Amino acid sequence: MQKYRLWNNPVKLFFVIEGISVDRCLILMGINDYIPIMIWKLYKKFFRIFFLTVLLIQILYAGRKSLGEDISDGYLDDYSKIEAAFILSGITNPDSLQRYVDWYQQLLAKIKTFPLESSDPVGSAKTVFIYLHATWLKTYALESTTIADIVRQKEYNCVAATILYNIICEDLMWACAAFETPTHVYTIFKEFGNNLIVENTNNMGFDIMKNLKAYSKYLARFYPQSDVLRIGLDRLYYHENSNGRVITNTELLGLLAYNRAYLAKKNSDYKAAYDYVLLAQQFNRDSRSNVQFEIGLYYAWGTQLFNKKDFMSAFTVFADGYYRYPQNHDFLQNTFASFFNGLGASWKTKDWETTMRLINEMLALEILQEKDKNQVKALINQWMLYFNAQKDKESYKQAQEYMEML
Repeated sequence: MQKYRLWNNPVKLFFVIEGISVDRCLILMGINDYIPIMIWKLYKKFFRIFFLTVLLIQILYAGRKSLGEDISDGYLDDYSKIEAAFILSGITNPDSLQRYVDWYQQLLAKIKTFPLESSDPVGSAKTVFIYLHATWLKTYALESTTIADIVRQKEYNCVAATILYNIICEDLMWACAAFETPTHVYTIFKEFGNNLIVENTNNMGFDIMKNLKAYSKYLARFYPQSDVLRIGLDRLYYHENSNGRVITNTELLGLLAYNRAYLAKKNSDYKAAYDYVLLAQQFNRDSRSNVQFEIGLYYAWGTQLFNKKDFMSAFTVFADGYYRYPQNHDFLQNTFASFFNGLGASWKTKDWETTMRLINEMLALEILQEKDKNQVKALINQWMLYFNAQKDKESYKQAQEYMEML
């Protein structure tokens, strides 16, 4: 079959009319250098709509903040919750993200065709719950931590299922939140009477308080047998509640990032795990279900960096850990060890920028004792002698200012 170059057929005229360069269009659309003329004739009437749709998506996403930038103040402004959920699930390409958001919009549109009665919000919320378990929430899997797992395999864990259900309910104008405990997360409807609780990992979990005895047996699967015996089967639910808190649906999204961090750590990718934790903390600043995980990660990643003699990075990790868990004496000691080793290494390489950064961050922690300050002053005095010999007046003045601060 005869083939034609794109610039030798009418598509070039289309590009010119639209004011878009050929090269730009090829990049946006991923079209090959050559296309069969018969295929062109078949699809050319759809080309305009398709091209403009792709172009619009590119334009819309080009100037957006990153998700991390958007949530830095604790609120989502540029992204919807479902967009954030898919991004936290690993869907970062704009075109792919749009496909997943379209999946959600189609699901929501389907649900809106149901006879949901405003006079019976409890019954309506139960209808949605049953439908999700009959269609998309098919298989519980502990490591199916993302909304993408639901779309691809119809697998879920408590976080993924609760996020999907809560976002749908919120979009249906039903006020809901989540209840986070050290081991689990639930949906909670505060305006449906006495805090109606939904367990999203079981198709019988709507309004679990109606059958608390049976639910306690189900809950026992998430606890070691020794803890079940210690707490008592009939007290498990109350034990969960006593250590939990109500969180918003924005805070709930943070648990997705924590789940990604957990899997990254499991694969020994400590840097990715640490980055996910920092992002998770932007969403959920007081996660009850991830305390021990965070402490373990700070220690493991910080120690690995220290052993590699990357003292600046180790200091950042241990200082973050101490700031978050000030009662942890190990983090305090490791922060000091990383700090002074970092100062020594920076002096050897004459890295004044890193020295200033270390001192600035240590001063912000407000943990230097008098003996520590004297040790830092002795090192700064060495820097001042060095700057004086180098005739570096600006750096000398900076060192002088640190002497005064200390």
